[in-house]
Amino acid sequence: MSHEVLQIVKTMNREDIQTQVALQCAPLLIGIKIANLLIVPNSKAKYIGSLFQDTSIAVHIICQSDKKTFFLLFNVCELKKYLNQNKQSEILKTLGYNTANFESMMEEFSNRYEAYIQNRGLFPHEIGLFLGYPVEDVVGFIENEGKNFLYIGYWKVYSNPSKAAQLFEQYNEAKEMVIRMVSTGIGIRNILKHYSFNQRNQLEA
Repeated sequence: MSHEVLQIVKTMNREDIQTQVALQCAPLLIGIKIANLLIVPNSKAKYIGSLFQDTSIAVHIICQSDKKTFFLLFNVCELKKYLNQNKQSEILKTLGYNTANFESMMEEFSNRYEAYIQNRGLFPHEIGLFLGYPVEDVVGFIENEGKNFLYIGYWKVYSNPSKAAQLFEQYNEAKEMVIRMVSTGIGIRNILKHYSFNQRNQLEA
């Protein structure tokens, strides 16, 4: 993040839900990422559903701890399409997921993540699939137990580090852009509308 944007962040209310969504989910908001994890204080959780109501982003509560609520925000069509691909589906089947039912997969993932948060289970490394990470990197992470990665950014990279570096740079640019917009009073819903409109125009061109 550039020095200028860091200074902007310092002037923003970090407890404001719009600021938190901008910091944690910018690539998803502008349509270059399938899904994002969002973690907010329990006192702010009630605002998330209404913030994304009637938008292109679905909201799924993964779990709650004593202080925080964990959400998965995602583009429904894109995430379903990604998880239904052969490699992703086979991995999830191997891990015990019912890949024939999306809602069942989401519930199972939530249960596993909640068990981890409550120290009742292991970390569900398949979270990378639910976040839309490249399947090769998810497999590489599991097989190498998080070691021997080629590059690290938003996740640990085990395949095509140059492509990953370019993608991470796009994510950084998205974060800076969205932070600038939110800092000037442009709301998350308006940002979603703007980028959804642009994407429709590109598809129709």
